[in-house]
Amino acid sequence: MDFKKFEKVCNAHGIKEFDVYHVSTNGSAVSTFCGQTDKNVTYETNEIYIRAVVNGQVANIYVEKDDESEYENIVKHLIASAKVLESEEPYFFFEGSKKYPELKKVSHDYAEYSQGDRLDLCKKMEAYVREKCPYVALTQAQVDVATTRLSIENTSGLHVEKENNEAAVVCVAVVQKDGDTRQGFYFDFVENLKDIDYDKLYRVAVERPLSMIGAKACESKQYPVVFENQAFASLLGCFGDMFSGEAVVKKLCLLDGKLGHKVFGDNVTLTDDPFLEKSPFSTTFDDEGVATSKKNIVENGVLKTYLHSLKTAAMLGAEPTGNGFKGQSGAISTRATNLCLKSGEKNLDEILAMIDDGIFITGMMGQHAGVNEESGAFNLQSSGYRIRNGKLAEPVTLIVVSGNIVDLLNNVVEIGNDFEISRLVACGSVYVKSLAVSGN
Repeated sequence: MDFKKFEKVCNAHGIKEFDVYHVSTNGSAVSTFCGQTDKNVTYETNEIYIRAVVNGQVANIYVEKDDESEYENIVKHLIASAKVLESEEPYFFFEGSKKYPELKKVSHDYAEYSQGDRLDLCKKMEAYVREKCPYVALTQAQVDVATTRLSIENTSGLHVEKENNEAAVVCVAVVQKDGDTRQGFYFDFVENLKDIDYDKLYRVAVERPLSMIGAKACESKQYPVVFENQAFASLLGCFGDMFSGEAVVKKLCLLDGKLGHKVFGDNVTLTDDPFLEKSPFSTTFDDEGVATSKKNIVENGVLKTYLHSLKTAAMLGAEPTGNGFKGQSGAISTRATNLCLKSGEKNLDEILAMIDDGIFITGMMGQHAGVNEESGAFNLQSSGYRIRNGKLAEPVTLIVVSGNIVDLLNNVVEIGNDFEISRLVACGSVYVKSLAVSGN
């Protein structure tokens, strides 16, 4: 959007304060199903969020087309919207941080692959798992590639821009054996399409579901529990609001009033790392233009900071932390960029060897219905394996793991060194002293 031209139109109507948040994406998505082309599309999206102060009220508009001939109509819509508003909430137009960090530059090979080449990759993934395992009945593969450009500019002098490139790879396999059917799902972000890890893909999409054939529920009782890295990332991600300044303002924060206090065990350190390598969510500024920084949210069990937007920082007398991000509605909320749990020294085999009789959790369902963010309670249908004499044994399914996230993080025995990124959370496998498991 031409900021200067839009500013002239705004000024002509007496609007002196506004900002423009403009994000555009060019991408492609290809997929195959059982070796045949299922999807082959390219797409472009354009999202422009404009916020302006009109007679003391903050009006907003969202448009999908950057058309200079519509600038006049956009401003008229902002003025009309402001007339029906009666808000006393504070608003902020950030002037920009003094200094912005830089991300490590990474080269990608996405442009070297045509749509046809990407379809060939999908077929290759499918063929790889089918040729290695006779029990594979159905397969599907997908490659999504996107380039996203973002700019934020306002009348207070802020003007920041960035570009992000990412590729996501998916492979799904349905296996059938002994009258039982299971499905495996592999998902990964890759910096280069030539670096797809086919061995890992096979382990996750085929070997894992095949090993779950014949899984049954176990006896109901308290067990030592080890969460596989991605499973624990999924659980921890459900409770991200316990570090949110926005949740503190709304009196919905699980850790409200605990700043500077011991909240978790000594071996728990949680870091917000906006520069985490290989994460597509790493960024040098948030959606308000505030520079990001790496910081310990919890250090050796002590809560060091909440995560703030401009608004929550002002309301709580704190400094903004660069954690204000737009949600699907366009409104700013607070979250971590990459929430990282500090790893321990032991590998997964060494952790399992510590347990005579326990449960290894590899998957959970119902994170929305089975989680209470305000109390910290969770009751989640899970699957995985029994641990017997320090080794993984028979598969288990249709069990419910119950507990409280604060209690859990106060009873962590070990954190594995198998650190892995799972969307917005990164961690190793986590051994918890005891949790209630409901089965038979």
